[in-house]
Amino acid sequence: MKTYLDDETRKKDEGPPSSYTPRSEMPDDEPGQGPEYDVPEKCSVIEQLRISIMSPKQLVGLSMMKVSRFVRYTILLGLLVTIMTYIVPAAATIAGFGGFKKLFREKMPDFYVKNGEMTAAEPFSLTIGDYEIIIDTSEDAVPTDKYIGKFLTIAIGKRRVQVAVSQNGLTDVAIDQRVSDYFEDGFNREMLVKAIPGFYIAIGLIGLFSLIGVILKYLAASLLYMILAWSLVKSSGLDLTKGNCYRLCFYAQTVGILLVNINKALGYLLPSLLVSVVGIFLSLRYIAKSVEKYIFSKGQAPV
Repeated sequence: MKTYLDDETRKKDEGPPSSYTPRSEMPDDEPGQGPEYDVPEKCSVIEQLRISIMSPKQLVGLSMMKVSRFVRYTILLGLLVTIMTYIVPAAATIAGFGGFKKLFREKMPDFYVKNGEMTAAEPFSLTIGDYEIIIDTSEDAVPTDKYIGKFLTIAIGKRRVQVAVSQNGLTDVAIDQRVSDYFEDGFNREMLVKAIPGFYIAIGLIGLFSLIGVILKYLAASLLYMILAWSLVKSSGLDLTKGNCYRLCFYAQTVGILLVNINKALGYLLPSLLVSVVGIFLSLRYIAKSVEKYIFSKGQAPV
């Protein structure tokens, strides 16, 4: 039996224990299971939101979950944006004038339609979120310089009804028709009161279309981010699919999306262009950080 002067010498002579396996001989972690980007197997949409905001290193793991979980996340993010930018402002506006009945009977000036022309006692405007309604019968059509630049404006003049879309400081009149095409002779405030249920339905439908529009907008933006991210993934020789990369880019936008829309909901406390640039930078940073962590977890040097 060999005698050792100390434990250190004995350990060197005996070598590693029989159960020891060098790291170089260990199998690679399964996709989505590495220590740097592991996510719970059944990750709720709230947990996905938390990870997307606070833990960019786990975005690769999120991108590898089932597509159904990703779809639910896009709906959640769309709902948050729609609530901030449309539902809350709309509810606040309606509550501010005490409901539509009070608005039509007490706030709105008296008006009537006769011989295809609308006559109102005085000009009137109503803003709900990104939508604006103007009644000004002092001219045949409401001049566009009286618009306040909301995304969608419905302007009713003496003889013309116009629907305009404003973006980036430019206003385009998409619809220009006669008052008689929309309102029959005899139309007045009391007829609006009778139509109040329809207004609430219209607000709900606008909210639904806003939600769909928000989701499609950021899904499209993910395609642009994917161009950069995919070139990084391919040059690194990683095993991410295009679908994984696309979903990763959507998750990476979360912080930027929330910043831009919170600023919008607060009435643009900061310049919108500045916040948009910061949002883009953060999205790119989250993508790069997530891919970098994935590269390290696979034992490769970052490119």
